[in-house]
Amino acid sequence: MNDEHTGNGLWSRREVLAAGSLLGALRSGAYGQERAVYLSDFSQCRPSEALSRKPQRHHWRLLDYASDKTEGVMLLAGHNTAAPEITLPLNRKGWHAIHFGLRSRYGESRLETRLDSESTFSLITHNDVVGKKQSRRDYEIRPTTFDTRTRIDDLYWKTADLTGEGLVLRQFCPQLVPENEASVGNSCLPLWLAYVKLTPLSDEEVEQLEAERRRKDTRRLYAHNDAWGYVSWLRPSTEADIRREIEPYRDTDFSRIYWEAGGGDKMFYPTKIGLPATNDWVQDPFRVRDRLAAEAFRAFREKGIDQLRVAADYTHEAGLEFHASYRVAGFHFPVPEDEWNTGGLYDRHPEWRGRNRQGQPTPRLSYAYQGVRQYVLSVFREIAAYPIDGICLLYNRRPPLVEYEEPIVKGFEEKHGEDALKLDERDPRWLKHRATYLTQFMREVRETLDDEARRQGRKRPFEVSAIVMGTERANLYYAMDLEEWIREGLVDTLIPYTSTDSLNSSQDTFVDPGAAEYFLRITRGTSCKAVASLLPRQMTPEDYRRRAHGLYQAGVENLFFWDCYQRSDYSRSWTALRRLGHREEIADWVRAGEPAIQQSGATLHKLGNWDLRYDTPG
Repeated sequence: MNDEHTGNGLWSRREVLAAGSLLGALRSGAYGQERAVYLSDFSQCRPSEALSRKPQRHHWRLLDYASDKTEGVMLLAGHNTAAPEITLPLNRKGWHAIHFGLRSRYGESRLETRLDSESTFSLITHNDVVGKKQSRRDYEIRPTTFDTRTRIDDLYWKTADLTGEGLVLRQFCPQLVPENEASVGNSCLPLWLAYVKLTPLSDEEVEQLEAERRRKDTRRLYAHNDAWGYVSWLRPSTEADIRREIEPYRDTDFSRIYWEAGGGDKMFYPTKIGLPATNDWVQDPFRVRDRLAAEAFRAFREKGIDQLRVAADYTHEAGLEFHASYRVAGFHFPVPEDEWNTGGLYDRHPEWRGRNRQGQPTPRLSYAYQGVRQYVLSVFREIAAYPIDGICLLYNRRPPLVEYEEPIVKGFEEKHGEDALKLDERDPRWLKHRATYLTQFMREVRETLDDEARRQGRKRPFEVSAIVMGTERANLYYAMDLEEWIREGLVDTLIPYTSTDSLNSSQDTFVDPGAAEYFLRITRGTSCKAVASLLPRQMTPEDYRRRAHGLYQAGVENLFFWDCYQRSDYSRSWTALRRLGHREEIADWVRAGEPAIQQSGATLHKLGNWDLRYDTPG
């Protein structure tokens, strides 16, 4: 049934402040309950032939239920169901905030959904990775034991004009069995959908929403996607699957996506220079993820799909900048990934490998050698042919890029008359000298991209971003003279990956906003901006706000989120994160005493013929 609540529509100041604003409260579910409409009878879905009262493969199960908010007919699908696409008629006019009421049992409920008029699905995931201190990889492919039992949680999707719209629903079933989409071995992700909650907006709220979407000052967030993780978990095979990764950022405070084009000589697009991500030569992928990623890239190749171009085009269509990112040290990997770069530059040019203090080769290619730098620059020219706004160098993965190679050691001796091998490894003269090699590389990057921009007749040059170490000391140790890069105008955006010497991505970054002072100081009064990276990947809504507020107070203007595809799941944390550019809302929340951001939802009383007050394990 469709259960419509009525009331005076008034909300407490604390509820509004907890959500950040009236619209923020509406989006988070903190208010609007008095006028919300619950669409809770999924027997109305079409086609009716796809529905069943009994568990049946390729059919959605209908299950009667009752809760403290509404009662109706729930939609249920299990690991083996492979339920087909269906549509729920909405029969609504005007703008509404859309929430999904989800329960989880035997794994996280996941739902693919879109409006009738749209071509791209969103993937809604019900989870508690923050509370359980997990990451997205913990629930991909094989569900965990996440179980909310009697709790239904409201997950905010978006606010849209629903006039003439229906809601398309699809069970999420990644293909795990090669060459057989219909195999029962393609374990689907479960779904328990109790209701769709629609909260209508007044004319005043619609005007406020439209004004917000025109604002530029709040769009201060940058997202990163490594373009491989989601491929290895979800095994995409269509352009729509790629676009699904971009869709969560539409109408949010994000203004840039840093999408990885590749690393070393392994590329995630149809390259003519490097190695393809299809890994055709790898006969026994070690992990299921490795196999799925290779199969996905082969599917792209067979269908003529260029992941990088699709992502760039859709990012621009969604109103964001697109910056292609590149792992500068991705030429060689340890076991069991040691075959990823077979026949690549590392194999073909052992003379370009790094050397340690003892003169032994290291599992790196050194940027002290012009051949390595020229190869990377040729890759950048290839990437620059795509509709990108800039290129980002990912120095935060697998440093160092220069060590004790002969050209560096000889150059130091010629300049200082001393043997670098006899100095302390942190001797300032040695570190400063070694850094000149990466500074030269950065000069070559800027020159190459500027040349490409002129050749293409671009109105704006390509921007250069770099993700670097978290402290002055760590950057210089790894041969990055950031102050020289800035003085010479070689970098436009600097993003310290962490706020310590460590590259551990599970640590809390910038809890002390003073850790950003070095980067703010060296960029102050220049054309280069300092951007703070917020880690770990999973944080509570309150932690996101506290951390952002501290950094804004310290003078940071933009925030960066590594592996943001592990955060954009429409969870409670994502609802807070997507509005983290609203500085004034966060400041109001802090002044109000940082009230907890509550999860709205309902409590189940009855499911099928079972009274949930009886808990009988086993």
